[in-house]
Amino acid sequence: MAFDATLGGSKATSYVSVARADEIMDDTFKAEAWDALTDAQKQTALMAATSALNALKWNGDKCSPSSDDDDLEQALQWPRDETSCQGIAATCSLMPLPIETATCQLALQLHDNPNSIIGGSPESGTTGPVKRQKLGDLEQEFFEPGSGTEKVGSSAPIVIQKFPWLLDMIGCFYDGASSNTRLLLRVRS
Repeated sequence: MAFDATLGGSKATSYVSVARADEIMDDTFKAEAWDALTDAQKQTALMAATSALNALKWNGDKCSPSSDDDDLEQALQWPRDETSCQGIAATCSLMPLPIETATCQLALQLHDNPNSIIGGSPESGTTGPVKRQKLGDLEQEFFEPGSGTEKVGSSAPIVIQKFPWLLDMIGCFYDGASSNTRLLLRVRS
């Protein structure tokens, strides 16, 4: 699949171009790690992140028709309209910065650990419920049920379960965000 970051394009494969990702990542603590990647690695990582985010249910309406062919629908879930989040209105002509930032941050995470969403290899010991194994005296330790998903719940999409910080980035653009929030009540004495 060819890399295509055309906003609203009928063949788009990424929410963010490499040049835009470079701009966004340049202002983060991860700038050095991002700069160390080749353009081909950045493209692959951005497409993987876009694919994972594209599977989420979003508020608003997908823009139609595509920006590059009036007879075709846009390939990706973004851009969208008829929604806003924390004062940022989504439009068909602009990608909201929170979506771009989430895509870039997730791209770097997926590049660093490509198996983080689809699972690790059996050799790495990162699959399934086993947290730790020991051969001498045969000990096993298991993850607690729901471990790591307390914030988002085990029914959340896998990308949200594995990277719960995404909720803070994509906020109320994500259709499931409101159902996963918690209310804290503090009582002063």
